[in-house]
Amino acid sequence: MKRIVPAAAAAALLAACPLPQPLPDYPAGTITPPRILAASTTLPAESIIPVPAGCAVAPSYDLGARIFYGERVTLAARWFVDYQKDFPGRTSPQNPEDALPPDPNPLELQRSVPGFTFRPYGYFPPLELGAFPGPDAPGVVHVVELVVSNGFDPSPDALEPNRTPAVTGDGGRFEIQTYRWTFVNVTPGPLLPCP
Repeated sequence: MKRIVPAAAAAALLAACPLPQPLPDYPAGTITPPRILAASTTLPAESIIPVPAGCAVAPSYDLGARIFYGERVTLAARWFVDYQKDFPGRTSPQNPEDALPPDPNPLELQRSVPGFTFRPYGYFPPLELGAFPGPDAPGVVHVVELVVSNGFDPSPDALEPNRTPAVTGDGGRFEIQTYRWTFVNVTPGPLLPCP
């Protein structure tokens, strides 16, 4: 019985002493990207967001998010719809201005990304669907992406045009973070009426 008490005391002391934990190891030249705060998005990233198909009044969805970044530098945030790197018409950002300067308050580490209003009927279906159904037809799928980075490579020959991270001053690369919403046109009904 007496041996249990010293063992319990030693265990209690060790419980208060944190063990060393491995830290993330980043290669030289890597700069941590800004982080999209998932809880801040104006429309949660569900596995599928149903869109009523064939409505006389086209539905629209206001998307937005906040990002976290501790450095006092200008960031970039870009919106893409159905991005396809092999098709030039599908690689352009939907927002003309993507610069996000730091907040004037140095203690504010979050920034609001200018929102994007997604109008599903305004985009033809991705090319993988083969035949081109109308943009309001049931079964049409669209993927909207918010991509943020410390900097994007401006070269038109980049691996992924308009979303490849830029090279840093010491030869490393910035990184990107992406948040996606998937929209699927479905037949309207009582639970999903037309607007």
